[in-house]
Amino acid sequence: MALRLRAMRRTLKPTGSIYLHCDPTASHYLKLLMDALYGRKNFRNEIVWHYRRWTAGTKHFQRMHDILLRYTRSDKFMFNLQYEPYGDWIKKDYGYVDKETGKRWRWHTVKGRRYKVVLEDENRGVKLNDVWLINHLGSTSKERLGYPTQKPLALMNRIIKASSNEGDTVLDPFCGCGTTVHAAESLSRQWIGIDISKFSTGLIRDRILHNFKYLNGDDIDLRGTPDSVGEARSLARSDPFEFEKWVCGYIGAEGMFREPGERGADGGVDGVLKFFPVREGKKVKPEYAIVQVKGGNVSPDAVKALHETVRRYEATAGVMVCFSDQLGTVENQRVKATFSDAWGSYPVIQGFSVESLLGDEQLDLPLYGYKRRGAMLGL
Repeated sequence: MALRLRAMRRTLKPTGSIYLHCDPTASHYLKLLMDALYGRKNFRNEIVWHYRRWTAGTKHFQRMHDILLRYTRSDKFMFNLQYEPYGDWIKKDYGYVDKETGKRWRWHTVKGRRYKVVLEDENRGVKLNDVWLINHLGSTSKERLGYPTQKPLALMNRIIKASSNEGDTVLDPFCGCGTTVHAAESLSRQWIGIDISKFSTGLIRDRILHNFKYLNGDDIDLRGTPDSVGEARSLARSDPFEFEKWVCGYIGAEGMFREPGERGADGGVDGVLKFFPVREGKKVKPEYAIVQVKGGNVSPDAVKALHETVRRYEATAGVMVCFSDQLGTVENQRVKATFSDAWGSYPVIQGFSVESLLGDEQLDLPLYGYKRRGAMLGL
């Protein structure tokens, strides 16, 4: 952690700020580290991110906050003061309303003299303090993408607005599922996202492309992941698990028996795609396709096992992702049953090639993954 934070200091402009997220069990240790790296005089805020969520009963006060440590590179940092809406208390404090201007006002007494104080801009709100009440992403949140450390867009929007202007560059060196770069793009900032997981890089690319229709694959410079069939084959040979993560991230598959990118037994499920069929003129509850990834030969037994996995977990469909020279086995061995909705008819088991994946082709499923989530978010 110390080496990475020091590297971030080298990349930070004199006008820039860095926000370090941590929980209360580590924030005091990390503050000492940040003081040493960035200087005590460059400490600007300890922000309490307060949220509400259901927790089990314990012998503690309920733990409902995380910490954001804000530091700068120098005293030349830029800062845009943020505001939040006035509470109902403003109507009591400024209890009078001018009939001509509609502005609220109150009486203020100084040394026995009475002054009329006008609330100039009721819509602007009150200056934001260092305790932020922003909802935690619950399991039913429309923003949730299935990533364990995902932050709400509202949190990242507030940080980016406060410490950058349009056209500035935002760097997130631990970008996970890409909430920071999503917020940066929506706020007209340049952005760079870095993550050690190949699952994350593919997931972020898919998220950005489906939420910002004016962008295409050429607009995103994706480095460190396969960009050709040859590179994909090389990854599959050298690290099958990373290959699996890359494929799942690229097509937007979530974890089922483990979190995305986590090693361990998968129960025959490399990933799960959520899709939203339309029946009888309305969207019904989401259904699921089981994803299996094969970087080498695909045996007839593997295809049959995928069908059995779909049946066992009561999924609607199954997808075998492999290289194109193995699609013949999938086609010959798969069951030919289909399912349908108002959009059309789809195979219960289908093959999908890595070549098609790299060509940004779509699976033969009803609207699915981040494309549908983007519409739900209204982005």
